[in-house]
Amino acid sequence: MGALADAAGKDTVDPGSSPASAVAGAGSGVVLAARGLSKLYGVFRAVWSVDLDIHENDIHVFIGPNGAGKSTVLNLLGGQILPTSGEVYFDGRSLGRTTPSWRARAGIGRSFQLTSIVPGFTCLENVLLAVQARRGLFGLLRLHSRDEDVAMAEELLDLVGLRGVASVPADLLAHGQQRQLEIAAALAGRPRVLLLDEPSSGMSAHERAGLGGLLRKIVKSATIVMAEHDVHLVRTVATRVTAFSEGRKVAEGTSDEVFDSAEVKRVFLRGRRDA
Repeated sequence: MGALADAAGKDTVDPGSSPASAVAGAGSGVVLAARGLSKLYGVFRAVWSVDLDIHENDIHVFIGPNGAGKSTVLNLLGGQILPTSGEVYFDGRSLGRTTPSWRARAGIGRSFQLTSIVPGFTCLENVLLAVQARRGLFGLLRLHSRDEDVAMAEELLDLVGLRGVASVPADLLAHGQQRQLEIAAALAGRPRVLLLDEPSSGMSAHERAGLGGLLRKIVKSATIVMAEHDVHLVRTVATRVTAFSEGRKVAEGTSDEVFDSAEVKRVFLRGRRDA
C-alpha cells in the first residue's frame, strides 16, 4: 500500500511487560482473545463470562438486539472500559488494565458509533491529524507536515474512496462519507485489529453496499471486529459471527450457521430485518 507498506513495522509497542498467558497467540492465527470477560454495573450484568477468539484477517461481527452487550464487549477489547473480571489477550499476552491509547499504539484501532470528525477541517486535515498523532503531542505541534505523513493521509483517503473530496470540509460530507473518513483516520495508526461500532448506522442502502466493499479492502491488511445490526451487510462480509443476548454469547460460527440457529431466530430476529 505504498507509504503504508513502507511504514509497516515502525512505532510498534512491545507488550512484554504484560504477563504471558495460556491463550494461543502468535503463530496460532488468533490475534485477539478474551477469557471469562465480564462487566458488572452493580447487580446488572452488561457482559457475562464471554470467551472469544478473533482470527487474523477475519471480519468478525457481533450481532444482537440493543442492550445485548455488543458495544460493551468492543469497549472492553479496546480498553475504553475495564472488565470486572476476565482478561483480554493480544498476541497471547494479557492486556491487563492498559489504556486505549496504549492499545492503539500496540495495534488495536477503534472507530465509534458516532462520528468523531473535526468540524471545519478538511478531509485531508482530519486524516493528517490522525497520522501525526502516532508521534504523540510533538507530532501534532509541528508547524509543517512531513511529506510522508501527507502521502499516507492521501493514500488512506484513496483507500476509503474520498481522495476526490480531500479539500472539502469534513462537516459538509454526507453521513456515509463521514463514516468512511472516520475509518480512514482509525487506519492511520496502522492497526492490526480495527474495532468498529455499528459502521453502517445512519447509512442509506447504497452507502451500506459501498461499506461492504471497503471492509473487504481493509481486511487484507487489518483484522476487523465490529458490532453491526444490518443482517444483509453481516451476511455479505462476515467470515465469523458471534451472537449476544443479555450480555452472554449464545451462538458463534459462520453467518449462515448463526442466522439459521433456532436460538438466534427466537431471541433476535423475530421476523425483522435488523439483528
